[in-house]
Amino acid sequence: MAPGATWEEAPSASGVRHVDLLIYVLDYDDLLAGDAEAFVIDRFPLTVGRAADDAPRVARDGDTLRVRDRWASAQHAVFEVRGDAVVVRDLGARNGVHVDGRRVSEHRLAPGSLVEIGHSMFVYRRWPESAAQRVLAGARLGPTRTLNAEVALLADAITRIAPTREPVLVLGETGAGKEVVAAAIHAASGREGPCVTVDCGAIPESLFGATFFGHRRGAFTGAADPRTGEIARADGGTLLVDEIANTSLASQAALLRVIEDGKVTPLGGSDAIEVDVRWIAATHQDLFGKPGAFRPDLLARLAGYVARLPPLRARREDLGVLCAHLLREAGVAKAAMTAAAARQLFAGELPGNVRQLRQTLRSAAVLAGDGVIEVGHLPPEPGTTGAAGTAGAAAGTGAGDGGRTGADTGAGTGTGAGTGADEARRGAPTGEEMTRALEETGGNVVRAAEALGTSARQLYRWLERAGIDLEPYRK
Repeated sequence: MAPGATWEEAPSASGVRHVDLLIYVLDYDDLLAGDAEAFVIDRFPLTVGRAADDAPRVARDGDTLRVRDRWASAQHAVFEVRGDAVVVRDLGARNGVHVDGRRVSEHRLAPGSLVEIGHSMFVYRRWPESAAQRVLAGARLGPTRTLNAEVALLADAITRIAPTREPVLVLGETGAGKEVVAAAIHAASGREGPCVTVDCGAIPESLFGATFFGHRRGAFTGAADPRTGEIARADGGTLLVDEIANTSLASQAALLRVIEDGKVTPLGGSDAIEVDVRWIAATHQDLFGKPGAFRPDLLARLAGYVARLPPLRARREDLGVLCAHLLREAGVAKAAMTAAAARQLFAGELPGNVRQLRQTLRSAAVLAGDGVIEVGHLPPEPGTTGAAGTAGAAAGTGAGDGGRTGADTGAGTGTGAGTGADEARRGAPTGEEMTRALEETGGNVVRAAEALGTSARQLYRWLERAGIDLEPYRK
């Protein structure tokens, strides 16, 4: 492709036109801002640099994207085309460029790559034009906006399926937000009844019937008073059967009868009660890939529409709006994070998804108090023994949404390469690593400590122990 050509001039071989997006996700210094925004890269190259202190947080200025970030250089990085790939290149910025948690001089981007410029985080995406337009139009899922095209398409489908009586099966990893999808469906359904949730993973098999169908007084030992079942409580509204894969085949048969007949009979009773319930089932398991583990007739009834919710690691462009929402929800008025801590959290695998993000942010904000969230305030990552974990855990991975693939062309190989932060968090850095950090930051101990993944206090101790004088590095 010739320099300056637009991707709209080069539709894919399948005939589907794609759009390149650079998504501003968040500012490490203000996690409550929630100012995420998507920008179409209609022409390459696109330069990213620092804006004036009184400028908007991020804005387009011709072929330059200006970000209000004191850690960014005036001309920090450039996004350009190399063959069939998009490459980000460091323009000699003092604080460098990080991709997926590690410092690089030049890097071929995969769709979904995290790009750190100063204390600002961006995500590169390449979506079909129709999907990108939904993101640019300001799609929402539940209480927050989404800048991920897969989630935007899901939100669009929800608005169309919600007013119908179609049952919905929500598939997604634990903590990904399946209950948010169910709540969004109910809110858009127009149904006047309540939205009732039953977690099958928390119900013993012996209590399944009493929980779902209710019981009459004296129906069994201990049934001193009658109980309304969850299905009857959801009459006129929506019933979310969470983790339905945990139910036995016998319990599945009982649910199937209610779904087909629209009637429920309490235990110990003889008269069936008619119910008007919108059924939503959810699970983190693959019901379609395990023959015999789940009744196919019940699966067919529940899968009127299948909503697949991507894990958080595949929608990192939503980290900014999610952080702001979760912190405000917890009553946090102000929160900031060091670059090292941000790399560890946001570039990690996030196996617990949004639930893990919520718990991590809330506990870290409490531990940090009025200060900045540091690596030591974060819980250890799976497979690590310390509080720091590994900053480059997700280096080189993308979200797998098609288009171009990525491979590092300038940062070497291996996780965490290029920053020295991983070594620093496992113990004291070498003298060479400390002097390099001081050179890059002009002797600023706070910024040098962030680059090394430690606190300023600890770095002072290491410098004194190594006999390194700060003055020659201060500008």
